[in-house]
Amino acid sequence: MTRTAIDVTQTTRLIARTFFIALAAGACSAPALAQAPAHPVFFDINVGFGAKPSEITTSSTFSVFGEDGSSSTVVAPGASAMFDARIGYRFSQHLGIAGGMSGGQSQSTGTTSASVPSPIRFASPTIVSLQAPELTRRELAYHIQVAYVQAFGKDTTVTIAGGPTFMHLQQGVPTVSVSGTTPTVASGNESGTGVGGNAGVDVARYFSDRIGVGAFARYAAATVDLPSAAGVKAGGFQAGGGIRFRF
Repeated sequence: MTRTAIDVTQTTRLIARTFFIALAAGACSAPALAQAPAHPVFFDINVGFGAKPSEITTSSTFSVFGEDGSSSTVVAPGASAMFDARIGYRFSQHLGIAGGMSGGQSQSTGTTSASVPSPIRFASPTIVSLQAPELTRRELAYHIQVAYVQAFGKDTTVTIAGGPTFMHLQQGVPTVSVSGTTPTVASGNESGTGVGGNAGVDVARYFSDRIGVGAFARYAAATVDLPSAAGVKAGGFQAGGGIRFRF
């Protein structure tokens, strides 16, 4: 089984477990499900971080001196600062639906190995190692969730939620060119979109009927194909906190 297939399987199992937990908890509290909540609409605004994703290996080709050269770059993106927002509706005391978005950005340096054709001898390339700095990675994700909400007293709620995620990835990718006999690296952007899943938990503490604070932990991931790299894993573990509203 390939790594991509394993990632998809693990994400699917995580979502399924979330739904089973929500359904089991709802079944244990069936009488309360019929009661409408006092504040059915909830809105969250968060700042947080996304964990460091997996390394990416990209490849490209170029032509010089009548031959084709090639390059391969290993990019190790770093952890990213992120913004997150969610709005939802509880149609009972415990169950609801929500839609959210999250976005993050990081910068990293890639290591490029290039095979550069010789200007004087055919089929005798020179292997050079180059640095590709300031490779920017941006992720923008849209989440759809089924949510199970459990209240602890009047002021504290714990929400377990999960569902599909639509992930858009933009990744800085280096390209190699040769000026005279000197290879140089320039950075361009590649992008793609993939579908995956999300599952997580949110804990909120309200200081009034409508306003509070909270923290969340979530795993949201998808696999994206870029022009120079297939099966790139986007997303991962995310956590943060912020303001909670209910209406």
